[in-house]
Amino acid sequence: MRYHYFENRNYEDFAGGRVIYHKPGYTNFPVRLAGEIYMTCLHMLNESRGKKVVYDPCCGTGYLLTVLGFLCGKDISAIYASDISADAIKLTQDNLNLLHPEGLHARKMQLAELYRKYNKPSHLAAMESVDALSDLLKHQDHGINCTTFLADVMNHNSLPDQNFKADIIISDVPYGNLVTWSNDFTSSIDILLHNITRFLHKDSVVAICSDKSQKITNHQFKKLKKIQVGKRKIEFFQL
Repeated sequence: MRYHYFENRNYEDFAGGRVIYHKPGYTNFPVRLAGEIYMTCLHMLNESRGKKVVYDPCCGTGYLLTVLGFLCGKDISAIYASDISADAIKLTQDNLNLLHPEGLHARKMQLAELYRKYNKPSHLAAMESVDALSDLLKHQDHGINCTTFLADVMNHNSLPDQNFKADIIISDVPYGNLVTWSNDFTSSIDILLHNITRFLHKDSVVAICSDKSQKITNHQFKKLKKIQVGKRKIEFFQL
């Protein structure tokens, strides 16, 4: 894959478990690819609405959204995140709190205490990463409004009445051994797309990351683009 927006550099400050919270059983996402997907969506949008609202309906730990908040936060006014798992939503809230100076400062104090107790170089390195991430926040002229909610995107009735419309929806949907859908439907992504239409403007862009075996045939949407990176494919849609 050819990258147009993000250079190939060291992204270790974003490593799961370093500053951004992580737990076994949850997946992370390639940092450079996350930024590239977001910027691709951004350039497909009508630019008239200004700063963007971003939503991930299968957020897991919120890692993908948190990375985007740091890397692309100057373009983002609000982030929404939902998941079927209450544990995932708790982790997501903890991670999205890092997008605010107070949350990042609290994380540094936590790491400092761990370093004091265990004297591990990894904790010292993580504190240095906090400083690097803090510098990214300084380049944003506003705080990002972050909202999390518990919902099963496979169940239309489970989605609460949330008063927002997303300009960009990005989701790394379940596949592989670590995460699975809440059902065994072969058309899970089609159901997801149908159920998230209530959160879309007519020109919103949806980016779905999946593996090659998952087919998308929802006729409410038109495919704008498809890219492939290793075993992942990313498909971009609009209504």
